[in-house]
Amino acid sequence: MPTKRSLAGVLGAMTLALASVLAAGPAHAAPSAVPPAPSAVPPTSSPAPARTELLPPGAGVSCSPGNFCASVWDPTANRFRVFYFYNCTRYYLSNWNDWGEAKNSQTGGAVATVYGSGGTVIRTIPADNSVYAVNWTPVYSIRNC
Repeated sequence: MPTKRSLAGVLGAMTLALASVLAAGPAHAAPSAVPPAPSAVPPTSSPAPARTELLPPGAGVSCSPGNFCASVWDPTANRFRVFYFYNCTRYYLSNWNDWGEAKNSQTGGAVATVYGSGGTVIRTIPADNSVYAVNWTPVYSIRNC
């Protein structure tokens, strides 16, 4: 003899089955392949320059005689940081991004050279006290003399 089932009984059985699936807990997603955004880091050079200073946006670079000066945005200070390179050497740059300025106030006609990866020359900056716009992103090092 066929068994009769009521609609309420079928719905009750389905509710119990659904409740047991949900009680097992949520499925866990795989960890995201996208790493978290890095914290802001200041621009640096190695070796360290003779000195640095922070300037507000819109302030021009002033460069005392004998120096090659370079400004770059410092995201940790929300200002431009000016590096005063005095000692004749090659300076290796870290975290220099976007556009800034360079001014060569060295004496004796010393030409500053800006290098990209692999030591390729990107540009030279004569000792003429002019201010030059520089995209620092591809720059790896500077030789100030």
